[in-house]
Amino acid sequence: MKKILILLICIVPFSASAQTDDTNQSDPTEDEASRPIVKLDPITVEADRIEIKPRHTLDGRFIRSGTGSAGDPLRVLNHLPSMGVLNDFVGVLSVRGGGPEDNLYYFDRLPLGYPYHLLGIISTVNADVIENIDVYPGGFGAEFGADSQAVIDIHSRAKTDTWLGGTVNANFVYSQAFLEGNIGEQGYWYAFGRRSYIGPLFELLPRLFKIESDLVTEVPSFWSYQGKAVYQLNNTHRLVVNAIAADDSGELNFTSDEVSGDLPGPLSSNNPFDSQGIHLYSEKQDVFTSIVSLTRSFSRTELQFGDGYFYRSARSIYALRSDLEYWVRHPKTLLESGFVLSSLPTSLISVGSRPPEEGDPDYDFRLKQDGEKVLTNTSKSLHRLEGYLQATQDLPSPRYTDFYATVGIRANYFNLIDDFSLQPRGLLGVTLGPDSANTDQLSFFPIDLRLMYGNYVQNPQFYQVVLGKKNPEIASSLARHYVVALEKVLESKPKETEASAPTNKKRLPTRTTIEIAGYYKDLRDMITYNESERRYRNQRIGYVKGVEVSLDHEIGEAFRSWLSYAYIISKRQDSPRDDERFYMYNTPHVVTIGMNYQAESWECSANWQYKSGVLYSPLVDRERYTNPFTKNKTWLPIYGEIEREAAYHRLDLRLHKSFKSVFNFNKWKWGFTLELWNVYNRTNILQVRYDENYTKERRIAQLPIIPFLAVTAEF
Repeated sequence: MKKILILLICIVPFSASAQTDDTNQSDPTEDEASRPIVKLDPITVEADRIEIKPRHTLDGRFIRSGTGSAGDPLRVLNHLPSMGVLNDFVGVLSVRGGGPEDNLYYFDRLPLGYPYHLLGIISTVNADVIENIDVYPGGFGAEFGADSQAVIDIHSRAKTDTWLGGTVNANFVYSQAFLEGNIGEQGYWYAFGRRSYIGPLFELLPRLFKIESDLVTEVPSFWSYQGKAVYQLNNTHRLVVNAIAADDSGELNFTSDEVSGDLPGPLSSNNPFDSQGIHLYSEKQDVFTSIVSLTRSFSRTELQFGDGYFYRSARSIYALRSDLEYWVRHPKTLLESGFVLSSLPTSLISVGSRPPEEGDPDYDFRLKQDGEKVLTNTSKSLHRLEGYLQATQDLPSPRYTDFYATVGIRANYFNLIDDFSLQPRGLLGVTLGPDSANTDQLSFFPIDLRLMYGNYVQNPQFYQVVLGKKNPEIASSLARHYVVALEKVLESKPKETEASAPTNKKRLPTRTTIEIAGYYKDLRDMITYNESERRYRNQRIGYVKGVEVSLDHEIGEAFRSWLSYAYIISKRQDSPRDDERFYMYNTPHVVTIGMNYQAESWECSANWQYKSGVLYSPLVDRERYTNPFTKNKTWLPIYGEIEREAAYHRLDLRLHKSFKSVFNFNKWKWGFTLELWNVYNRTNILQVRYDENYTKERRIAQLPIIPFLAVTAEF
């Protein structure tokens, strides 16, 4: 499948995509704070309420202008410190040294089954409707749970300026359509659909690339849709109905020359998911904000390996979720509470197979006992109950200091293992120094310092309990996060007399945000497959420690630049008898430098990223192996100590030009976007492979220099 992904991305698409008005209002559930609100990116300081959330916030404008992403909303997350995708092709997101299983994705309160089509071609969500993305990288409060250490919470906009509008897009890989409109003066709706048509592309590929002619037996395909309707019932209540779905499928064929034993044959996958929900938003200013959601989700993972190996896991989730924010004393005391009641009917069918697992360079998905395939066919009705209570309070403070604290606890019960857990979480913060917001001079004060702590429980998956030898004694994994963060905002605003003076050179306001954070994650009782016992066990431990520094500078709305550096060490010990090793997603050094400039109808931007090279096991020798059952002889590799390839670095450029209406179509907007990826054609290594008999290493490169052109038409 990796070969397919590589080839697909190297095509230059021509598409049309929607442009949106970035002046749209945010979701009304977002608090309009009245005392310092602190967000990691960007920092917002207002003066009404206290709301301290350890999160990064990316607005829709920044997302749609992301360089090197082709407008993909989730690829932009790679610009944040201590966050990155695995490589140029696969959109697996690692947050602060964690893996993809640690991340929880929401789209307008609906669980997102998976973020990318075909592991990285394009996001399953539409960028044009996104209002903002909140990223909680760790150390967050009790408001989130559900087996996660990092949360990506995506919000779409709730209004439009037109009664009917939309776009139709087409390129070499997929086509898509988007429509939106008003519901009278009280509501808004949108509908989006996308479908691939890669068949002609795969007929062309053998002429362009040297690949096996019999490799692809079923052309990879995907489709997805999103829909949402919002209606303001009255001044207090708002009703939202939404849905999202996606499906990916494909098949490869491996011959006996490519794989040995009983593996020759198809390697196919089919992974659909869909979610629907109805939500009631209620808000009374300075008193309460409430959201009640009733959702239904379905997901299935289906894999077939070679001759008769098969794995299928299917799960539905019916959930009632409620979240409440209540001001006991505005703006001094905020109480938050909520619950999630879930029913999860789950089924599993396995014919000698188990899903992939990180950490083993010679990973074998086969499950056998005395040479025979282990068969599993079981289902169970699972139930989960979660609830939380959290309080944020201003504390008594001496002059020129402002102490505040958040204390919360989340409770979780899961009947799969009959486990009940309590997860304490908290934050202690202080704002140091006098407020300099009303002065026109840069000042070292105020500075915001925060200490955060959290317990995060991750329950076992159904397959880990029932697959192979059943293990009902398996327990939940535990992660403890310790975070310290320092933030400083430098603002310079022109005086009213200066701003209103009749001059051609008005001084623009500037804003500089400096952030420094350090964190440590203690990981216990992680679940992995025990080869000797042939069952899953709580046998892995690990830790993550890191430091991140970032600087964001804005001049008015025309110019923005950013610089970040992250140092991360993420290690695992797979069992007491194994040595400690680097986690496969660990990237010790990451540097990102970027800028964006807008001038009337032109926009240009650049982004450069440097990060440590990929891990690989060097080949030092090989040995002969005879299968005791089939008597087939093969070679087994002998690896040396794990090493890193040369560092990865890449420069991306973007140029966008918009046009006013042409051809007398007054409601149409036009434009084009040109991106150039990997401008200086750096050869970055994707992975190190080995030939069939393990005699030599082969290095596989990532993307070369790639142009991307998109033509935009909006009505």
